[in-house]
Amino acid sequence: MKSQTLNFYAKKILSILLLFLFFNLFSQKITVENKKKFTLEIKYKTNSIKLKGGEKKTIIDKEIEYLSIEYDDGKSIISRYIPISLNFDQSLNLIIKDNADTTVEFKGDKEELHNLTTNQQHYILYQNTVKYQDIYYTKRNPKELINFSEFVLANYLNKIKTLNASSLGTEDKAYKRIEKYAINDWIASLYLIFTGTKTLDLQAKELILYYYNKYIKKDVENYSCQYKLQYDIISELAKYVDQLNIALPKYTIVENTGDNTVNQYLPPSCQQFYFSEKYKYLKK
Repeated sequence: MKSQTLNFYAKKILSILLLFLFFNLFSQKITVENKKKFTLEIKYKTNSIKLKGGEKKTIIDKEIEYLSIEYDDGKSIISRYIPISLNFDQSLNLIIKDNADTTVEFKGDKEELHNLTTNQQHYILYQNTVKYQDIYYTKRNPKELINFSEFVLANYLNKIKTLNASSLGTEDKAYKRIEKYAINDWIASLYLIFTGTKTLDLQAKELILYYYNKYIKKDVENYSCQYKLQYDIISELAKYVDQLNIALPKYTIVENTGDNTVNQYLPPSCQQFYFSEKYKYLKK
């Protein structure tokens, strides 16, 4: 009887050890090192971690798609969205430096890819704004603008594909996720030029609808704001629903404001960005 009991506990301990080893061997490992004097709040999936200045924390989990890092530097609340493209057995170190900029240093698997999408992407995509404006305002040639902007996107996505280095290519889950993030950034840079006026002219309508129909419409029923770029896009579209003659889903207003006619088209996660952007409310 005693021998059977010992065997039972031995098997149970072995099962726990095997489960522990399996989880650790087949999970992503992300270490965040906070070199700032401020406390960071790190969010991923449904988890939230506080990391004091000088502290380091390793996150071990499966299918981590992003990290959201937020801190108050005494002047404003700084928020960084970091898309993660690790495979199930890869690791990455993130170093939040103690300097004035918000650059994140990466070391480990796919460090160049993470550096590109986090620290360089916005500049690469927005540096073409002057060229877009010249075609839009001077040449007034929507077809040329579409062709040039698509060329810019294709070049950038090819960089992502190369650095992701997956045998699955564009069918890789990590690539698809980062591709969507890049496309949102790219569209936001274009909508910045076409919108801003009370009434859209024919050229603006044609261009807004082109990018909407090709890249946004297919996901609009399940649209949510994981990051600010998505809010920038959907809030601009919401302002011109009637002029564009498009159908956006309607949502319950979380808090009544003078912008209800626009906010009714924003999912709750996007309405949260509205208050954060317009009134500098903390996320609640």
